Amino acid sequence: MDREEKREMQLHFAVSAVGGFFGGYAIFNHCDILGNSQTANIIHLFGKIFTGDLSGIAFMVAALVTYISGNVFCVAAKKFIKIDLRVISFLFDAAAITAIGVLPRVSNDYLALLPILFVAPIQWNAFQKAGEYTSSTIFSTNNLRQASMASAGYFIDKDKKQLKKAKFFWTTLLSFNTGAGAACVLSGFFGVDSVWFGFVPLAVSVLAYFRLLGMRYFEVRRRALKLKIMHVW
Repeated sequence: MDREEKREMQLHFAVSAVGGFFGGYAIFNHCDILGNSQTANIIHLFGKIFTGDLSGIAFMVAALVTYISGNVFCVAAKKFIKIDLRVISFLFDAAAITAIGVLPRVSNDYLALLPILFVAPIQWNAFQKAGEYTSSTIFSTNNLRQASMASAGYFIDKDKKQLKKAKFFWTTLLSFNTGAGAACVLSGFFGVDSVWFGFVPLAVSVLAYFRLLGMRYFEVRRRALKLKIMHVW
């Protein structure tokens, strides 16, 4: 593993903790609603339809549209905004934490989570890969599948590549669930105001991002200097 790949993975693990924090905060404080994904929420939507809960339908449709809007925004941002989508994700994560923290007691759980529902897909699209691996930083199902299969592949075939892959996905899961666990513990003490602690993993992620950029910058300078010296000789 080279230095760049190592730092990409460190950034991925840090951002996974942010995703876990958002997920844990949402579930603990807002009636087991996961703001990071929509699978269960869409099933709940059909439940509301068949029970005739019109207000519930309206709120869940709002949640679904917000999540879709986050994905649509990513497409537009890549085309029209000349800023790294990862930086945009950091800014929106910070804005979401602030919005939830300033308005912490919105009565409806789905409305209270709209900021997370919007920024989660942005984070998902911004941090899709680390090194050679494609992995989500906002939920765990596929990461668990990859970790389990890679572990089995290593124990059966003794394939070192599978061991490396297993370590990456298990560490991603550990990072995500560390963030989720921290959110639940902090929510037990501080309630909805615990969202402000989300700035901790976010700050670590920003630091990891700039460490990666710094390493790439100095590597480019080093290679340029090496070529210049070779040209002189």
